[in-house]
Amino acid sequence: MFADLGGIPANRLADTQGLAGLLLAAANAAGLNPAHPPVVTLGPLGVAAALVCHGGHVTLHGVPEAGLCFVDVAGLGAGGAGGGGGGGARPQRGLDVIIKRLGARETRIDARRRGPVTHAIHPEGS
Repeated sequence: MFADLGGIPANRLADTQGLAGLLLAAANAAGLNPAHPPVVTLGPLGVAAALVCHGGHVTLHGVPEAGLCFVDVAGLGAGGAGGGGGGGARPQRGLDVIIKRLGARETRIDARRRGPVTHAIHPEGS
């Protein structure tokens, strides 16, 4: 699941401790098991946050002064757009937690199925 979020209060995107907790909550909701603690850094171009999980990840990049955030929640065994199904990751649930807790007023969500590549793609035309 990918999302572009807007209308987020700047203080929520600048709170590094709060974002670390948010990544953990989203991973839990998505059925992902963290491999390491979350990493959150605030720099001149905004905030970058990542939680690497066994079989997936939760990442976000935000610009506090613009109230803008890009989010990616991915996991093995995820179903289609709803992310449901037996025992696999549920990225939509993780994304829902992020949207709610950040208080995003605008959302654009996209889903992409990930898995085995069945057709080789040769960009150079070889």
